[in-house]
Amino acid sequence: MRPMSTATLLLQRQDRECRRLLALSGGQGLAEALRRSSPERLTDTRTAGYALSPVLISLYHPGSGLYQSPELRALAESGLDYLERERRESGCFDLNSCNFDTAPDTAFALNELMDACRLMPPEDALTRRLLALIGRAAEGICGGGFHTPNHRWVIAAALKQAALLTGREDFSRRADVYLGEGLDINADGEFAERSTGIYNAVNDEQMLRLYEITGDRRYAEAARANLLLMRYYLEPDGSLLTQGSTRQDKGTRPAFSKYWIYYLMAGHFLDDSELKGIAAGIRERTPAESLSGLPWLLRHPGAEDGAAPLAPPERYDRVFPASGLGRWRRGGMSCTAFSGRPDFLYVMSGGMSLCVSLYGNVCDRRNFVPEAIRQTAEGCHLEAVAPSWYYLPFEGEGPDTRDWWAMDNPATRRRQIRDALRLSADIAVGEDSVTLKLAAEGLTGVPLRLELGFDPGLVEGEGFSLEGAPGASLYVSQGTLRVTGEDGGLSVGPCFGSHRLQRRMGGAFPLSRERMTVFLTDLSPMARELIIRAE
Repeated sequence: MRPMSTATLLLQRQDRECRRLLALSGGQGLAEALRRSSPERLTDTRTAGYALSPVLISLYHPGSGLYQSPELRALAESGLDYLERERRESGCFDLNSCNFDTAPDTAFALNELMDACRLMPPEDALTRRLLALIGRAAEGICGGGFHTPNHRWVIAAALKQAALLTGREDFSRRADVYLGEGLDINADGEFAERSTGIYNAVNDEQMLRLYEITGDRRYAEAARANLLLMRYYLEPDGSLLTQGSTRQDKGTRPAFSKYWIYYLMAGHFLDDSELKGIAAGIRERTPAESLSGLPWLLRHPGAEDGAAPLAPPERYDRVFPASGLGRWRRGGMSCTAFSGRPDFLYVMSGGMSLCVSLYGNVCDRRNFVPEAIRQTAEGCHLEAVAPSWYYLPFEGEGPDTRDWWAMDNPATRRRQIRDALRLSADIAVGEDSVTLKLAAEGLTGVPLRLELGFDPGLVEGEGFSLEGAPGASLYVSQGTLRVTGEDGGLSVGPCFGSHRLQRRMGGAFPLSRERMTVFLTDLSPMARELIIRAE
């Protein structure tokens, strides 16, 4: 028997969700079903827009088990009623957790609704109502603004698609204003927000939407550049590195499989066998329940054809200078080094991860924050300088205000440099270990504290064993320390300690509430070598 296609499996899953909404609605409409399913007992127009799209697809797709269902049609009509009634006067929707009368959140929902609209018969009464809603919402988007970099591409994609469906060229011209700012993707293939858990995927989707509508290859090529980079962000446990993100996904562990549809569609659009092969490899290892992208598959039914599965690389040595990070992989162990961040080193073995930062308070500096990353034969080199400085009084004519807080002291006052603490880290990646060499020179007597943040697990050292709880901390001054979790472990040593500094000034890299932190301490000048080994 021929196995079911991915589209069929995803459509069946969508039908189950539609049946759940029907049951929750109790005959009172889509908004009530969403309110009842929400932990906060709230819904909003953006959420309703997202939810209405799969309802419409299941209602109108002949392969659906709910095709032309009267009950589902009534649910869809109630969803349109709600959006028509509750949208703002501008035509825009609300996201009641933070954004109101919001053009970008309207664009997010509108993209989903237009996915459904493109699959609906043009003569149907619901299609005509939906097109009127799309036109009014697109007018609101044209008159609105945005908050974050990715919003520009969501808005541009929505307006281009609205222009396609409504014939309104003013929508397309407004999209061109956003696109005229140029894409925020660097030479490494990284978007500005560096958000592997959320917004890289958002941006890849918008780039593919823009290519699909305009045929301009630069958008598909931008998605391709980011997707090729994403291969090197895959961790040993199948999650994605998010520690470099500037957004709310930082520190989370999203699944690599969320990018499946974008690898597939970029490969399909660009006839790129490597991207299609990565998509086929993800599909081979991922149940359909964990995949998304049904509207793409319905619009492009042959996209999965002819791809030989490829596995992402499990061994590499890569430094991405434009993004300020290096990535090394040795099968079940990975290593990440960052410049420009106080959490400058992450090591992962299986499912156990370690975050490394160095606290040392010199004037306005709290942590070792590397200024650049330089690749070496064995790994990379990081360094930073923390000056010991003091303001000097104004000589001659003083400032034009006596209000200290109104003075632009950083720009106008001279500084006296007494000395400087020079810090460096050399990272060497072996087959199953990472060697960290730390040096501190120049300013003497500075209390330094290496802070090792482990995932919670069993902590074992010389003469002790304990369960490392989230938010807990301990000082270790000698020997080798091992931390073991359910899916992996790491050891570090030799440990060291010469003091037990407790103070922590404002602005320091915060101790994690999710990790257990081990402190190793010394005074400058310092030269220490620590071996982090996969267990």
